[in-house]
Amino acid sequence: MQNYKKILSSISIITIAYASSRLLGFFREILLANWAGVSGETDVLDLAFIIPDFLFYLSAGGYLAITLIPLLGKKDSKDVNNYFLSLLYGLSTVFVVLSSIGYLFKTQIAEILNVQNQTLFIEIFGLIIFSQVFFFIGAILMSYQYFKEEFKYAALAPIVYNATIILFGWLNSSDPTSTIKGFALGTLIGSILGHLVIQIFGAKKSGLEIIFLRFKLSDVKNYIVISFPLILGQSIAVMDEQLFRYFGSFLSVGSIATFRYARRVAFLPVGIIAQAVGVASYPFLSRLFQKNKIDELDLLVKKQIAYLYLISGGIVIICFFSSEFIIQMIYERGAFTNSDTLQVSRVFQIISLGIIPWSINQIVTRSFYVQQQFWFPVITGTVITLVSFVILLNIDTDGILYTKIIVASLYVYLSILLLNLKFENLKFVNKDFFVDLTKISFLLISTFTLINFFNFESNLLSVSTVSLSTVLILFVSLNLLKFKYIKIGKNK
Repeated sequence: MQNYKKILSSISIITIAYASSRLLGFFREILLANWAGVSGETDVLDLAFIIPDFLFYLSAGGYLAITLIPLLGKKDSKDVNNYFLSLLYGLSTVFVVLSSIGYLFKTQIAEILNVQNQTLFIEIFGLIIFSQVFFFIGAILMSYQYFKEEFKYAALAPIVYNATIILFGWLNSSDPTSTIKGFALGTLIGSILGHLVIQIFGAKKSGLEIIFLRFKLSDVKNYIVISFPLILGQSIAVMDEQLFRYFGSFLSVGSIATFRYARRVAFLPVGIIAQAVGVASYPFLSRLFQKNKIDELDLLVKKQIAYLYLISGGIVIICFFSSEFIIQMIYERGAFTNSDTLQVSRVFQIISLGIIPWSINQIVTRSFYVQQQFWFPVITGTVITLVSFVILLNIDTDGILYTKIIVASLYVYLSILLLNLKFENLKFVNKDFFVDLTKISFLLISTFTLINFFNFESNLLSVSTVSLSTVLILFVSLNLLKFKYIKIGKNK
């Protein structure tokens, strides 16, 4: 019970921070749409992020907490400080070198990515790639705070980051090109403030004593060996955006921006709900596994997945039937026209289906990593990514078709992981859990079919009706059906 209370407390902190961050990021996208629209300049901004993002993935930057928390947990308390600093200094040095090499080849990268406006690309590329250095250092410092079960300073990073981008975008919003330059400059300064300065302060508040020492090459090597599967493989769950950025460069001008705008909206509930649950619960999942409390760990993960499936499924239904209205309300102003709304809403309708696998993957992948089982999810994700890449290479250049294939790949990845997940010798998907998932699927499909039957129009009244109907149908159905892992109302 105490573990659940701690998790709920941590989730509450992170959810509030993530919600604030996502809303700021949302506002940032609204302003970008207003100032630059669906244009070649916004395509360049997305293309400029491909290599920096890839370097971050290549260094397992997004998985630092996943790999570092178990490593720190194995150290004596008196050794944790210097061991952590050795990794901080060593890994940061490696990432600075990789970023510098990337910067030296910026012209060649622009040519490979088929960038139309290479002058703008080269001008903003340096700002973006070196911002990832501070992202990486910040991710290491956040891992220490998560290890100490401190979340508030880490939660401030994306808020400061997005606010800074908005500020510099606004200061340079005279035309689309200036806006993109302002966003790039804000990216660098925001990463310094949010991911470096605040995280140093947060780590010190969490007990880290920062001293200067020579990093041990053996510590860095050991970390690389352990995280090598994550470094080697890039799963479809994190590479879907990169795939569309790359293949979108072969489509008409604005295609990458279309996907960007649609994905940002779809990812909002994932960031606010699922990522908060995943980040906050991971230290507790790790502790349960280390203490060999397998039954408690298994039950906790099953409950998280069941609730996330139900909630994210309801959100998908609302987004699917309200796509045009949602995109219109969020983006349609300034340089973002009604034809842009129609174009983005068509893509958003498909991308919204990815909310379910994006959300559940936040828990499923961590369930492997908490056991230090990295190879299976990584090899699976890498194979699916490569297969998707080959398929995309051999089909017609159609943005809608690209989106369908990428979203379908997310479901394939999730299904394979779920069916192969075990805690020690305990198979995760047992009869009771399968029955619960089947019931939830039945509820979601029935709700979708019922709402589709009425053929609602895309306006405020219809959207409100769809949303209220979805919530009511699911709530009433949950009270009528018996679930093992979802408890509400009379089932408490």
